[in-house]
Amino acid sequence: MCYGISIYLSESDTFNQNWIQNAATAGFQYIFTSLHIPEEKDISFVKKVKQLGEWAQETHMEVMADVSPSSLERLGLRFEELPLLKDWGISGVRMDYGFTAKQIAWLSHSLKIGLNASTVDEAQLTELLNKGLLPNQSEAWHNFYPKPFTGISKQALKDRNALFHRYGIKTMGFIPGDDRLRGPLHDGLPTIEDHRGISPIEAALELRALGTDKICIGDPNLSEETAKEFSYLVDDIVPIYASFKEGYEHLLNSLHTNRMDAAQYVIRSVESRSMNMIYESEISSGDTFEKGWITVDNKLYGRYAGELQICLENLPASSKVNVAGYVRKESESRLKWIAGGQRYLFLE
Repeated sequence: MCYGISIYLSESDTFNQNWIQNAATAGFQYIFTSLHIPEEKDISFVKKVKQLGEWAQETHMEVMADVSPSSLERLGLRFEELPLLKDWGISGVRMDYGFTAKQIAWLSHSLKIGLNASTVDEAQLTELLNKGLLPNQSEAWHNFYPKPFTGISKQALKDRNALFHRYGIKTMGFIPGDDRLRGPLHDGLPTIEDHRGISPIEAALELRALGTDKICIGDPNLSEETAKEFSYLVDDIVPIYASFKEGYEHLLNSLHTNRMDAAQYVIRSVESRSMNMIYESEISSGDTFEKGWITVDNKLYGRYAGELQICLENLPASSKVNVAGYVRKESESRLKWIAGGQRYLFLE
């Protein structure tokens, strides 16, 4: 799984450089930029693009640039000269419109190619491959949708991902930011309409589950807290905010893995039973362990003593099980993405 950010050349150099450095520190690996956004006028594109390429190289990030025939005029390049972008620090180009299948296929032998995942159909994809498009040099990039109610559905994205995967081509989708939303509408820049307004982490987890290989923040920034959360997600760890009762504070900042044979009603920690913790039985305050509660098996459970679980539904209370704490409300929706083998971390 690969995560990226969007850079808009109309933003100040200081803002963009800081965002790139912060994103690189959080583990983001690539940058998306567009060279044909209507609102971006009176910009020295050649200078801006070369500067972006330098920052990307300094932070070891790739750059994919959205181009159109009009972009070539702004850059002062003919189509045949596009491979020169590699000298500017640009790794590849997303070919949105205005180029022939033969041109796109030819360019894939020099630069990474981003196809439009939302509009290229199987017949067009077959033509591109027949013209010589290199699948291992190509990716399928979905659009983002600034206007509310115009984003695509989850099923549409899943189906499009499956199409490109059949031909060995990875896919990318956009999710909204949560700090500085891009104008002129300031309504987020998601690919999936239902992701508009939800947390970036939640949107990223769902895009992963729908078979998306690369995920990009469409808006120009993330809050500091969310950027920190992505530093865990980059390492394939789902961050879970939790509160623990007295005597169980040692579980904060502990890393766990859901068993590969994932249970239906609970998330079972692989690591907890090797922590050699023995818990005395505690009197339960009710008849039910509620969804999101974090429990540990006490010594009455024999060989299971010490096992940590997270309740996925309300379950009957047991004298063999202690309540250690609970997942906070803002993290409850993340529990459904902790499948078998998925790692998760308890944060305060």
